Amino acid sequence: MLNRAQLVELRRALGTERVLSVYLDGSASDPATQRSWRVQLDQGVTELRKRLEQSPREERTQFEECVRLLDAALADGNPAARSHAWAAFITADGIRDAQPVFVPVPTLVRWGAGPCLAPYMRALKESRPVVVVVADAREATVYHYRLGNLDLVEAMRAHGVMEPPTHMGNPPRQGFHPGTRGTAGRDATQRTLLQGRDRMLDAVVERVNDAAGSDGWILLGGIKRVVARLAEQLTSVASHRVLELPSLDVHATEAEIAEAARTGASALRDAYDAGRVTEIAERAGAGGLGAVGPANTRQALEQECVRDLFLTHRYRDEHAADAEEAVRAALDQDASVEEVSGHAAELLDRHGSIAADLRFRPAAFAIRTSN
Repeated sequence: MLNRAQLVELRRALGTERVLSVYLDGSASDPATQRSWRVQLDQGVTELRKRLEQSPREERTQFEECVRLLDAALADGNPAARSHAWAAFITADGIRDAQPVFVPVPTLVRWGAGPCLAPYMRALKESRPVVVVVADAREATVYHYRLGNLDLVEAMRAHGVMEPPTHMGNPPRQGFHPGTRGTAGRDATQRTLLQGRDRMLDAVVERVNDAAGSDGWILLGGIKRVVARLAEQLTSVASHRVLELPSLDVHATEAEIAEAARTGASALRDAYDAGRVTEIAERAGAGGLGAVGPANTRQALEQECVRDLFLTHRYRDEHAADAEEAVRAALDQDASVEEVSGHAAELLDRHGSIAADLRFRPAAFAIRTSN
């Protein structure tokens, strides 16, 4: 699956070329409906062929060559069957990219200048790193979760340097009570274990920050007091990206950890997106660095002052051409693009289903702040 940087590069490389963009739905599990993608795809190709009947011969020839290349790629069946979806971008010179996409997308086919990228935006959120830590006082295991796969990053253990307790300067004799004078053996042992634990947690924090980067989600499970200590240290540098999972204990299987990672990352992402949408709406209402609704967001994109673009599935579904134009404009000015879902989408749909965080405010904005 392509990441954001690769999508930007694809957009720049194919911006003026005629491209056949294809998305296939691979989410159907019922054998009776698994072939529906072929029917929908053939219908889409037929409709495009009719639309091109009056187009120049050169364009029609290019289109038919792209269809031939697509049919060759699909000769063995639906390549999306082993993932949620599949996307391909084809020119008359060849298949420029074709890869699985690990979020559901509807089957569709588009023809025109440049690749159709708006449907891909939903998949981008899945490319953000998700780091999971399961820890107790003696051991912490760090995992990386991405696109349904859980991989071990590192298992760390607490190591304490154990020394015999002091007994009035002489070795202890049989039957001698070790706590009569000097350092109590039990207390010394406990301090050593705590020091080993703290060193381990410091190492875990460093490893997690490295694995999560500047935008990855961080999920913590295990013994409550250890998790709380980790959360305290991590939240100082990643306040909105850390979530404690009380249901995830040290005996969890890898399948349970993977499911916790999926649901936990979704909860963090939805909460963060909802906060961002609320913040942008408030800024827009106060005449600040926010734009909400199609008119103001379009104006901000035209003046190239967008830092982050947010849209919903509803907007992409009901305004496909406008959504594609907005996504392309955002990528061209190096803005991030996020298709929000859940509560964040509900909030954004109240403001016209599209919004933008701005680098600077355009010279003149439409009077309406949403539509």
